[in-house]
Amino acid sequence: MLRRSFASKRIAIIGKTPRQLLADYVEAVEVVEQTEVPRVVPGDPDDDQVIAAAVAAIADQIVSGEADLLAIGSHRGIPILTAAQALQQFDG
Repeated sequence: MLRRSFASKRIAIIGKTPRQLLADYVEAVEVVEQTEVPRVVPGDPDDDQVIAAAVAAIADQIVSGEADLLAIGSHRGIPILTAAQALQQFDG
């Protein structure tokens, strides 16, 4: 995905190669294992994995464009936001 033309052009804007961007990402993330995947998202069971990972990681927020996930609003005190909403928090 990162090697596709549209992605490579955007990555080049920040002076990185796809490999460098991936290396930065791997360095910044924390792998968590969820022990339980509760049924939370009625419209899309696959999104339950996102919820479970966020709970296991004690996430501050979930940023998503998935309508079914956004419809929930929050889970266990973890807000579910669009990218625009998350960015507004940095501006404020």
